[in-house]
Amino acid sequence: MNKPLLAVRGRQMSVQELLVGMTALKASDLYLKTGSPVRFKISGRVVSFESDKLTRDRMERVLACFLTDEARRAFADRQVADLVYETDKARFRVHFAQGHTGPYAAIRVINQSIPSLNDLGLPRETLDRLLELKSGLLVVCGATDAGKTVTCTALLDYINRTREQAILTLEDPIEYVFEDHRSMVLQREIGHHVETFAGGIKSALRENLDVIFVGEMRGLDTIEQVLRAAEMGHLVISTLHADDVIACISRIVGSFPPAEQGRIRQSLSSVLNGVVFQRLVPTATGSRTPCVESIWPSTAVRSIMRSGDVTKLGSYLGRSAGNRSFRESLTELASAGTITRETLADQLANLPIV
Repeated sequence: MNKPLLAVRGRQMSVQELLVGMTALKASDLYLKTGSPVRFKISGRVVSFESDKLTRDRMERVLACFLTDEARRAFADRQVADLVYETDKARFRVHFAQGHTGPYAAIRVINQSIPSLNDLGLPRETLDRLLELKSGLLVVCGATDAGKTVTCTALLDYINRTREQAILTLEDPIEYVFEDHRSMVLQREIGHHVETFAGGIKSALRENLDVIFVGEMRGLDTIEQVLRAAEMGHLVISTLHADDVIACISRIVGSFPPAEQGRIRQSLSSVLNGVVFQRLVPTATGSRTPCVESIWPSTAVRSIMRSGDVTKLGSYLGRSAGNRSFRESLTELASAGTITRETLADQLANLPIV
């Protein structure tokens, strides 16, 4: 970990020094790819640094820094590995995979402190709706690096500090580590404490818990168990990769065979209490802020979900009842001066024509 690996801007650096450099650069991610120079993600942009290229030998040394011999053999079989690496000052989520040039690593900084909901930059009505949730299903969706996990973690921390409840998190891997406050928080890691998300939820249903966080709605079995837990009165919070609110709902239903989709629509329409889509957009000061689209199902929305024609939900993505469209949120951010008019134009240009 501390042995020199390669030269960056003329200076020999070890893997440990690259991790320290992430903090100095305020980078969210470090990318190490066989055959390429070192790259960091800073304020949402991938920046290439003048460095030696990562040869296969160097990448093997990177793998050896993080993986035991047993984990190396598992990586050779599965071609993918995930873990959390921790130092005295920081924690990192480390992902290894095989690419066309050879192994690569994507290393992300995990913030040590859990942010407050009020510090995330979410719209006030979205915050108010989140704080009201006591049961049912909340899905936070978006692309990778959209802040989904941060939003969920901040909400869990709020519950932990303000309610006397039992909370379970199912994560792959565990990122933020909670301390018990007014609530008790149990954390289980997929592949270490429990084999699958679905298995973890099944176990949780025997534990009389109040809140269950499922790191990702990954696969049919997990979605089935998420819906079941919400039907039983738990507050279930989860994330999903989707391009907007309507795509999120469509993806949940579409994960099932056609013969099952009617049943799933019925179940989802009864337990879904909120969908929040977010994307981090550049601010006028060079940082990033979440731009949000959300829907909080009313009787009419639930009826549309049961019917299966989710395209009709677009007309409900307005400011009424706390719902908001992504377009409205962008315009609001621009009016407040949070984002520039250029950013507004760029983001609007990428939205589908409605």
